[in-house]
Amino acid sequence: MKTQEIIGGRNFQPFWHSVVWLAFVAGLLASVTPAQARIDRQNDSRGVDVMQVNLYVGADLAPVAALDPTDTNYVNDLIVTVTDTYNEIVNSDPETRLRGTAHQIFKDKPDIISLQEVSLIQIQSPGDLLLGGNTSATNVVYDYLQILMSQLKNQGVTYTVVSVQNGMDIELPMFNQQTATFDDVRLTDRVAILIRGDTPRSWYYSDNPQGGNFTNVVVTASGLPLVYGWCSIDMHIRNRDFRYICAHLCEETYPEMQVLQAQELLNGPADTYMSVMMVGDFNTDPLQRDGSVAYSTFMDGGFTDAWTQLHKRNPGGLLTWGHDELLADPHVKFDRRIDLVLYRGSMFKPGKSIVRKIQLNRGKAPRWATDHGAVKTGFWLR
Repeated sequence: MKTQEIIGGRNFQPFWHSVVWLAFVAGLLASVTPAQARIDRQNDSRGVDVMQVNLYVGADLAPVAALDPTDTNYVNDLIVTVTDTYNEIVNSDPETRLRGTAHQIFKDKPDIISLQEVSLIQIQSPGDLLLGGNTSATNVVYDYLQILMSQLKNQGVTYTVVSVQNGMDIELPMFNQQTATFDDVRLTDRVAILIRGDTPRSWYYSDNPQGGNFTNVVVTASGLPLVYGWCSIDMHIRNRDFRYICAHLCEETYPEMQVLQAQELLNGPADTYMSVMMVGDFNTDPLQRDGSVAYSTFMDGGFTDAWTQLHKRNPGGLLTWGHDELLADPHVKFDRRIDLVLYRGSMFKPGKSIVRKIQLNRGKAPRWATDHGAVKTGFWLR
């Protein structure tokens, strides 16, 4: 897989095959300041690398959410729209995209990973919703978490799922063009935390997994509750303890709701005597380029943005989102920074923060693994 590494808005093509180049880099890293260097776990046992990745379900759900149940053609429009959305997810080739994500994780080998849109897609065929039934679909079509973990194993790297939280769980009817039946398709959204599984427990371990959903929930015009949430663990790294939270806020089109959800995080899992690291897709940009304002809520709550701390003259840099819905157009550029690594506590000293566009080396869609960039940040723990 080809990766673009973006540092301060510039693109670099990594090439590690030259021995001369490796020797040069080794000499360079020996002389740079801590703010420039990657955390070296072998030389600094209290360093930790974290990664933020939104896996992207593979389609825009807005057309389904925008349907009006009072419309006389609602049922027909619902079936057509859900069918189109499902086909778009299938055409996004989740297995190929997740293989690309696994390969990037293999290359970077972060210690802790935050994941959002860890979708579980199930089908009941034929379905019973149109007949007034309520049997839940259980035939798994795509389990993004299982696929990712399998691909990581294939890459030869070991990770452990240490915390998962289910969010929205929506089941709707669609038309199955292969079987000519009306099926029910079910989407369960999840957030998850992974940690390296090949590191001795004497070096670090996690415990106290928790999770929850926001009580402040967006209900769409079609009556669908868009339930988002968080999960967390307590990390213990060589006598340094902190809480690690993975979160996913609602979209920026609901800025007031975002603020309420941010306050829930501050008053919930982040309300602890421990130092806290909060890593996720917050759907809020520091410069409010997406119309959101929740970023300020986190700053007012005592959190520091790792990127801003390292690049105080460029707080809006490190753009993380903006690929087109179909992951097809190479001319569409990232236009906002919504995937954030936030921290509170004097133990954390950020060393470097980068974003990677996970390219799949294809001449057709999907060209990337996700519509987000994968953000990797290294810390020293004082």
